[in-house]
Amino acid sequence: MDTGHSPNLSDSFMAVARRIRRSHMTALEPFGLNPSQSRAMHVLARERESVRLRDLAEHLRIVARSATDIVDSLEAAELVTRAPDPSDRRAVLVELTDAGRALLDRVDEARRQVSAEIFDGLEPAERTELDRLLHKIAGSD
Repeated sequence: MDTGHSPNLSDSFMAVARRIRRSHMTALEPFGLNPSQSRAMHVLARERESVRLRDLAEHLRIVARSATDIVDSLEAAELVTRAPDPSDRRAVLVELTDAGRALLDRVDEARRQVSAEIFDGLEPAERTELDRLLHKIAGSD
């Protein structure tokens, strides 16, 4: 690819990603969550059943001990419950509580507002094109 005098697209992309991350972190503050806790809650929300702690760690691409720390903090806030796996006494199952689901709905709304603030400067056709391009780059097309 000949970049010539054009800006480095990776740098521009990363600058936008950093802006989104900072904005999302700010949006999470009123809820007492950090990004790792929010990600864990989203993984749990996508599952129909309880998730083994080990599987949660794999989804988050972190070591099991780190997942345990995240679940400990979420359990202390009564956002998740932990129970022994009846099919494997060594395993632990985790799931969102009703309070966790309600909080996650509020978090998602705050994240939608952040996205709107970031992308509202684009015309609708530009947002559609950006979405198409991002899916293409991500290999989702």
